[in-house]
Order: sequence, then structure tokens, then C-alpha cells
Amino acid sequence: MKKLKIALLCLFLVACSSPAKEDTTKKEEVKDTTVSFFAVGDNLLHDTINAEAKTYGETSGRNYDYRPFYKNFEKQIQGADVAFINQETIVGGEELVISGYPNFNSPKEVASDLATTGFDLVNLASNHSLDRSSQGIINALQTFDFEKNLTVAGINDSEERKNEIATFKQKGITFSFLAYTYGTNGIIPENAYEVNYFGDERITSDVAKAKEVSDVVIVSAHWGDENAFELNDMQQHYAQVFADAGVDVVIGTHPHVVQPDTWVDGKDGHKTYVIYSLGNFLGGMLDTKNIVGSYATFDIVKDGKTGDISVENEDVKPLVIDFHGNQNNILDERYDYTVLPLTKEYDKVASDHVLHGYEGQVVSYEELLRMWTYGTKREI
Repeated sequence: MKKLKIALLCLFLVACSSPAKEDTTKKEEVKDTTVSFFAVGDNLLHDTINAEAKTYGETSGRNYDYRPFYKNFEKQIQGADVAFINQETIVGGEELVISGYPNFNSPKEVASDLATTGFDLVNLASNHSLDRSSQGIINALQTFDFEKNLTVAGINDSEERKNEIATFKQKGITFSFLAYTYGTNGIIPENAYEVNYFGDERITSDVAKAKEVSDVVIVSAHWGDENAFELNDMQQHYAQVFADAGVDVVIGTHPHVVQPDTWVDGKDGHKTYVIYSLGNFLGGMLDTKNIVGSYATFDIVKDGKTGDISVENEDVKPLVIDFHGNQNNILDERYDYTVLPLTKEYDKVASDHVLHGYEGQVVSYEELLRMWTYGTKREI
């Protein structure tokens, strides 16, 4: 018994003298979450673009095919977590007669082609939203709603839809998407709910509701003066309204030319990233300032520790809408539409653009970059 007590005592002393084992379990590192965005401007579908899409459709076995126009940006569009485009023209389908300028109506294939190309967010609030009255809106929403990967905003087929906030999730972050237009070319909607128009109270209320259900608020703003590189008073006023309400990013469209991007200080230290105009992404306008657009990239970052949201790595770069044709019959003969990043390499083909020499215009890398720099106030 004595020997047993001594043995137990020795074991106790050894145990007490042994150093405690270090906790080798690593604490799980909390990481930030980053959602990348890619944004382009107006998808402005003129008659000659629709005609070429119909030709492409004959090859691919469809009525219309718009995908070839976007192929040079497909990798960037699909590479982003979220890609935005402004659908300038109403997508009412063939039953409402396809047409271009001035009263537009586009084929339903546009919606599926945007989805297939990789777009995620589509603005439908524009001055052309009522070009086919209420039925155009009904048809467009039925068509876009069929594309489950697309989130749209800006027009409504009911009062209930007007009061809903469009939301989507990406990497665990909830986004709200709001959209407004300055007007509809003097056309009055049959029902007040059909189009989201600008208004201080409406916007403040919508953003407040959006912030209740989401982490990030993105706004599409169809505003400004057509063909004007300068901001108008309305743009500056509503940029401040958005910032004061707590919007995170505003993507501007409508002028058909590029305008600056900047930060706007709001209430309580909030800052809003505003891109005033991305210009055209696809269109057949006949002035060289309208064939120069911007594509924007930025990241939404959620802090892994605090949950705070920030907009980072914002940038815009130039693009060019390239097309050929017959200057002697330019209204009807424009073709070979494609969209390209504007780089020095473009000079190799710039002189083939149908607008080069048309009414004294010059199409060259240097001239297009000059206009882009003037409009965006940026340097390459």
C-alpha cells in the first residue's frame, strides 16, 4: 500500500511539472467578400441593327440573333459577378411591329440574348418605355421575367410590382436594384404605376425600403441631355438625393455620349459612386461622338469583421461601336456592327468605319479618344 501511494505521488508530481500543451488550433480567418461589377450603357436597337440580327438569326435558326454584336465583350461580361446593361428600347415583340427610330420596339429575342451573353441586371426605364404603350410594358416584362438569371427594374405591369423592391443575392450579399427615368417623350402612361419617374419623395422612400432588405443599393438613372457631355441641373440634384438617401452606386444612361464618374458626399458621411453616363454600348447613330462609349468596372466589398460595405477599384475605359455601310444611302445601308474596346489597335480598321469622311467626320483612335477624354474627364 505504501509503495502504491509513493507511485501515485510520483505520477502527480510529473504531471504537475509537465508544461501545458499549446493550443495548436488555428483561429478561422475572417475574410472580406468581394463582388465584381461590369457595366455598359445603352442597347439602342436601330432598324439596321435589327435587320442584321435577323440575318444572323437565319444562320443560327432563330428569328433574330443579337449575340454576335456583343461577342468582343463576352469574356468580360461573363467574368464579372454582376453585369449591367441599359435596354434603351422597349422589347414588345413582333406582335407590336418591330421598329427603330423614333418609336422603337425590339424583338423578344433581345432578352434571351442578353441573358446568354452573361448580363445580370437590365434597366428598362427609359424615354422609350412607352413607345408601344401599356402593351409594350406588359410584353417586355413577360419576356424578361422568363429569363430567371436576369433582374430588371424601371417599368411595372401592376401597382403591386411598382411597390416591390427588386433584389438579388451574390456571394451572400443582398443587393437591391432601383431604376428611374426623367420622362417618356411626352407619352403619358395609361396607368400611373407603369414607369418609374424621378421624384424626391419616391426615391427617398424606395431607397429606405431597399436598405431594410439589402446590404447594397444599386440605382440605374436615365437622365441628362442627349448628346451633351456636360451635366445638367437635374443630374446634379438627383445625384445628391441618391447620396443623401444612402445609395451605394448610381449608373447613368440616356445622353448617348460619355460623361464623368465621381464620388458624391451624402448625409452622415456616406459616399455614393456616380457614373453620370456610359454612353452607347450598341447603336447606329450617325455622329462620331455617339459611337464612343464607356465600360465600367468596380467592386462591392463587404468587410468580414464589421459587415461594412465599400465600393472599391472603380474604373471606366473607352469602347467604340464599329460598323460599315454605304455613305450614299447611309440611313438604310449600315451593317457589320460590332463593339470593341477602344485601343490604339483600332487605328488599323478605323478608316473603314462608314462615318469616316461622312459629313466631314474623322474616325480614328486619336479623335475618338479625344472625345472620350473630354466627356469623362479621364486620361488613359
